[in-house]
Amino acid sequence: MIESLTHYKPHNKKLICVDSDGCAIDSMTIKHERAFGPALVDEWKLDAYANKILKRWNAFNLYEITRGINRFKGLEKMLGELVSEGIAIEGYNDIKHWVSTTDSFSNPSLEKAIAASPNQIGLGKALSWSHMVNSRIKTLPSIGPFNYVLDSLKHAATFADIAIVSSANLSAVKHEWETYHLTPYLSGMFAQEAGTKEHCIDVLKQYYELDDMIMLGDAKGDMDAAQAHGIHFYPILAGHENQSWLDFNNKYLKLFKEGHFDQTIQSSLITVFYNNFEGEN
Repeated sequence: MIESLTHYKPHNKKLICVDSDGCAIDSMTIKHERAFGPALVDEWKLDAYANKILKRWNAFNLYEITRGINRFKGLEKMLGELVSEGIAIEGYNDIKHWVSTTDSFSNPSLEKAIAASPNQIGLGKALSWSHMVNSRIKTLPSIGPFNYVLDSLKHAATFADIAIVSSANLSAVKHEWETYHLTPYLSGMFAQEAGTKEHCIDVLKQYYELDDMIMLGDAKGDMDAAQAHGIHFYPILAGHENQSWLDFNNKYLKLFKEGHFDQTIQSSLITVFYNNFEGEN
């Protein structure tokens, strides 16, 4: 299985890009509730505001249209909201500046920024938080893929290439997909280290006709990445993931295979996608 975009080779006419956390693997909710939010509270010693912070963190990372936001963008957003309320956050301006200027939201990119500006305390704290998150995630119980993911992959792999396009770190994604024996159906696995989802799709689209590509995702970022390059988008609905995968396997996969996943279908699915988030709030 290819993990580098430069070494990717197509095998079929069609390509299905799949996000991992919260889309194929039921790992997003537990990661935010037990790793991301609590690590933020601990890193900045914000125990006095813990309940408020955890509730807000889970809201915009899981149940609002901002679901799936990159961890560092989410960190800046949460800390920024606290600063706006008059709560002192050590190093916030450093993080805000880095988030607004970096071309890669990843630990390696942050490490380079720290090396270039070692006096920016906030960058060190952001990296410490990110490492803490990764460490805690490794201790979480594994829930596995949503229902019908395996069936859908088996079905899809008979006629299409399948590539993971995720903003999570590669080691975590690889571990989850290998644990549940899903990797045999993949042509590629491109995570945080490979670049943004838009970048990954931009590279992959050179091997396929745009109408022969589709992105499966649970967040607006997945839809935006697909639309930026004119490929199809199929939403995995937050709170209704199992049904979304069942519908994809039973109905939409056939439409995609036969070239009938048209604009009318696309528009209807996007409307349902937005309405689902409004219903969650």
